[in-house]
Amino acid sequence: MKRFLTLLLCIGLHSGLYAADRPGNSYEQSLLDTIKEIQSLNHEQALSSTRDLIRQYPHSRLGHMLYADLLLAKAEPLTEIGSGIEIDRAMQDFRYEIKQRWQHDRSPAHQSRYPENILFLSDEQPYVILVDQQNSRVYVYRNEGGDLQLETDYFITIGLKGYGKQKRGDQKTPIGIYHVTRYIDGDELPDLYGEGAFPINYPNAWDVRKQRTGGGIWIHGTPSYTYNRSPWASDGCIVVSNPDFLHIDDYIRPELHTPVVVAEQVNWITRDQWLAKRQQVMQLLSTWLVDWESLDHERYRRHYSRVELDAYGRDFKSWDGHKRWVNRKKTWINVEYSKLNIFNYPGEEDLMLMQFEQSYRSNNLNVDSPKELYWRKTGANWQIVYEGNRTFPAPDTAVAEN
Repeated sequence: MKRFLTLLLCIGLHSGLYAADRPGNSYEQSLLDTIKEIQSLNHEQALSSTRDLIRQYPHSRLGHMLYADLLLAKAEPLTEIGSGIEIDRAMQDFRYEIKQRWQHDRSPAHQSRYPENILFLSDEQPYVILVDQQNSRVYVYRNEGGDLQLETDYFITIGLKGYGKQKRGDQKTPIGIYHVTRYIDGDELPDLYGEGAFPINYPNAWDVRKQRTGGGIWIHGTPSYTYNRSPWASDGCIVVSNPDFLHIDDYIRPELHTPVVVAEQVNWITRDQWLAKRQQVMQLLSTWLVDWESLDHERYRRHYSRVELDAYGRDFKSWDGHKRWVNRKKTWINVEYSKLNIFNYPGEEDLMLMQFEQSYRSNNLNVDSPKELYWRKTGANWQIVYEGNRTFPAPDTAVAEN
């Protein structure tokens, strides 16, 4: 009995759409075409296709496994599905990778939907990276005059123990909103990291507040001895194949600190729903600014959480007293923003992040500063639970939790 072919037949793959070809990833198209031929019991054509696959991608472990089992099937036809299978860890990884690749939806209907986590991007950010850990996928979205357009996507590897990083060494990939801090060329790294790496700023301000530890979370390539790693195999980093790394390199701008949204699973919504959410959060931001400029402290303070607030290290009581004292001699205030990003924060209930450059002007103080606001929805109202300066570069260690 052929272990791997039998697994393919009993894996429960759907007959739906499989990935369309795109620059930088003809590998996936070739692989899925071959699997479709196996599912159709067209073994001779599958054998020819697999031979072509491993000729073009000699480091594809999955390709070699398919080829070996197809050769064995010529000597002993499959007569009984599912009997006598011993599934070790490697086989589970191969099966899971096939399911993840096959079930990835590239239908026009899916591509017309919007990720709920990305609500507003600064004109200065041409691209945003979106990671869907549960579905082993990373998406690149293009900022098209404020609208989001899907540019491309890639298969990824995440932490061996899954997602939701809490501490150093837990072999999990974080969930949150991050930014690329720099680029490291592959020539400066061990072979494990492939063609290069883009470190991201884990832990961010929210991670620090949640007392999460660790660091060295990178987007990086794959060792030279394999085409790609299995879906859950890193020590916390986000890993793509080397051809995909060289392709995604076109969209990541370290000097612009390209945003990286790392979700457990992306929630997709319609364009109308997305536009409605954008309108709501922009109105929220506008109301906060108007109330601040009004010099009416009661109106202003209603935007801040009495329970959760951390504003530059102050709780609500300390912040409230400080603001009353600071504003006692104000005769006018003007606050403007630029370079605005707004995200629904993944992995948290009703949490939103606003990032922008703030220009504060008043009769006795002028200050320009980068700002982060975290808002939490309680009941029908959104309130600020964290206010602080946005800093770059953010924490990054010399060694990745690969």
